[in-house]
Amino acid sequence: MNPDEFERRLQRQPCRQLPREWRQDILSAAHRATRPGHVSRLTFHSFLSAFRAPLSAALWPSARAWAALAAVWVVIIAVNFSLRDRTDVAAAKAVRPSADVILALREQGKLMAELIGPTSPLEAVPPKTPLPQPRSERRHELLRA
Repeated sequence: MNPDEFERRLQRQPCRQLPREWRQDILSAAHRATRPGHVSRLTFHSFLSAFRAPLSAALWPSARAWAALAAVWVVIIAVNFSLRDRTDVAAAKAVRPSADVILALREQGKLMAELIGPTSPLEAVPPKTPLPQPRSERRHELLRA
């Protein structure tokens, strides 16, 4: 059956009318869909689905390369978290010294101060201002010649 025959057969068949209740249901659904503020479930499922088509179009030509890059980043982040410095955690868990230890350290500091003797603050010496001097001797040699 070629397309021309099919079209002729289709034109010969009588056109049927929709039942009145179907027509009303279809028109009311179309009217509700055209109201402002209506979001069709077929076109917009979530906020992220709005980015799905452009993102898919951008990533499709090299999907394997992007997947490999994402896997590399996941590995880098995992290694970074596993190798991070935990000295802060160890310092936080350290036991505070007892009062006896603190007292012994203060006495030791006093003894050290007695052994060293009094210290006087040194006075700052003002910087010497350099005398202006010629920057180059070649300039004088060029003028003489």
